[in-house]
Amino acid sequence: MISPVYRVTKLTPRFDLRDFDCGEPAYNEWLVQHAVKAVQAGSSMVYLLLEQVDPGAKERVVGYYAICPTVVVRDDMPKSLQRGVLRAAPAWLLAKLALDRSLRGDKDHHWGAQLLREALEKIVASVELGGGQIIVVDADNPGLTAWYSHQGFKSTGGQDLRLYMKVATARKYLEQR
Repeated sequence: MISPVYRVTKLTPRFDLRDFDCGEPAYNEWLVQHAVKAVQAGSSMVYLLLEQVDPGAKERVVGYYAICPTVVVRDDMPKSLQRGVLRAAPAWLLAKLALDRSLRGDKDHHWGAQLLREALEKIVASVELGGGQIIVVDADNPGLTAWYSHQGFKSTGGQDLRLYMKVATARKYLEQR
């Protein structure tokens, strides 16, 4: 039996996105209906995790993430991260991150953490080119807040599902894992 081969690449209109299913309709719909338009408009960059089961077989989209530049207001961030951050800080938003149901719960590969690592690598490389102090993620639901917190993001507490990480922390995260 041949092991599947995986790779991450930028989204282009040539990819068939319709079979992707992460179990969250809003994430599936965004990928199919809006991702290509977002890339074409320049509002975000979308990267796909592709799986190829057999050599020569069609690749299947099994994950994706979207990143875009943004600005963060220092006073909205957790107090522990505010030191050294500009009042209106240049930042990067991890706008979406989703895995196909078929990869969830894989204890050997930890696909969610691997996709997050890919996203952080792209963001840190972008910071090297154009700056940025903070990485932001909107967890979308309380269950994801705990997962992102475990990955090193800081919550403001309360009902806010937005989490933050300093770029310097992301660099350390990438060195350790």
